Amino acid sequence: MEAIQKESPSESINGYEIDQLDLSIIGILQKNGRLAYSDIARSIDAPEATVRYRVKRLLDEKIISISAFLNTGKVKHETVAYVELDVDPIFLETRLHALVAMEEISYIASVTGEFNIMLEYIYKDNSDLLNFLNSLKRDASVMRLKSRTILQIHKAQYPAKVRP
Repeated sequence: MEAIQKESPSESINGYEIDQLDLSIIGILQKNGRLAYSDIARSIDAPEATVRYRVKRLLDEKIISISAFLNTGKVKHETVAYVELDVDPIFLETRLHALVAMEEISYIASVTGEFNIMLEYIYKDNSDLLNFLNSLKRDASVMRLKSRTILQIHKAQYPAKVRP
């Protein structure tokens, strides 16, 4: 294990050193998060105990999480809208935490460009979406809002792939 760490460049994320071995493990888990540690170890020629320890540290440090991702394009009763917001900085202090806590919002980020907040809202029907958009429009710290409804998803790759 020492040789692998010395040979491969690493970067620090919150004090945790990510090296080539970690990236290889993450890449494999992204393809199949249910793969046994023994299979991962065999595919990267590392001891199973090392793989188990590395995965535990990656999970404990919240660098990765292992979960199921919903392909919203395959779920007939839910639809996705992308919403962009131009907000006053006070929005980040007063409203952002409530949006982050909403289960219907699967993604929210501060972004650059014409708008400064972007989010993905999963809604049941048009009435649900309209109510959500109107609630945002009523917020005085929302200066502009732009929304798009997804008609068909051609590719959904979650999470983004890392390149070891």
